[in-house]
Amino acid sequence: MKPGPDVSTIYRIARYYYADGLSQDQIAGKEGVSRSQISRLIDKARELGMVRITLVPPSSLRAEELARDLAKALGLKSAVVVPVRKNADDEEISLAIATRAADCLPAMLAECEFVGVGWGHTVYKTAELLPRGLGNGSRPNFVPLIGTSGDDNPNLQINTIIDRFGAAFRTKGLFVNIPCVRETGAPLSKIEEQRVAMLEERWSQLDAAVVGLGAPPTESPNLIDELPAEYKAELKRSNACGDILAHFFGADGELFKAEHSYELLAFDIAGLRGLKRSICLAGGAAKARGIAAAARAGFISDLVTDELTAIEILEAV
Repeated sequence: MKPGPDVSTIYRIARYYYADGLSQDQIAGKEGVSRSQISRLIDKARELGMVRITLVPPSSLRAEELARDLAKALGLKSAVVVPVRKNADDEEISLAIATRAADCLPAMLAECEFVGVGWGHTVYKTAELLPRGLGNGSRPNFVPLIGTSGDDNPNLQINTIIDRFGAAFRTKGLFVNIPCVRETGAPLSKIEEQRVAMLEERWSQLDAAVVGLGAPPTESPNLIDELPAEYKAELKRSNACGDILAHFFGADGELFKAEHSYELLAFDIAGLRGLKRSICLAGGAAKARGIAAAARAGFISDLVTDELTAIEILEAV
């Protein structure tokens, strides 16, 4: 049987390809073998660990300077600012933030045992983009910070988000099957009471949280379906500049209190102040005031946002 190529040959082929930038056809010509053989040897080099590909996220001096200024101005532990096009729309901004957040979160959550997770478009996209196999299967454990909502809005499917975080870190997540909103005084069944008690126990053990932040009610087309119509109307007339976990707040960080109340199954965002980290993933011009207010109120300690939003915030504070 003809012996296979030795490791030095495999390394040489990989060096031609990755370090010298030669094409597979060029390498085949130099080595006097077929292109398919070169392709197999390149794959073998990766299998043997001779090749380690490092992705360097896009950055700029401007983004780094904005991140430093933002952290200082808002009193944050850290800020990550993602470069985007000058005319980037909200979808592009959200995807850019989610892509960077998927890179940053593993290090941010490395020492955490229980991590609460919120909802929203950017958090949902981050859950989709998290690379698999991040953890060792023991921690962190992920906990929903809010109950279920809606039938057709994927951004609010908290159990799907929790499942994707758990799959990425190869660990467990706690699921919830109780709506986030119910009528005031509406009783829970005994089973529901037990599940709420279990959820609240996990909330008391949280080390960190990953949350999104909503735009002001006047600029948000998708207020939670289950909110009472009267409450939605009051919200739109209010000075609320954003929300975290369906807790709406004004520029002073004071929570909005309406005449038409309801029961909300969600982590009290005042409790975010006591966590090791409360990481907010949010961007877009409409959210600038809300991000600044949330930071000043201590609801968030770390922020991943985009250049345009960072500039908007810094011009206003």
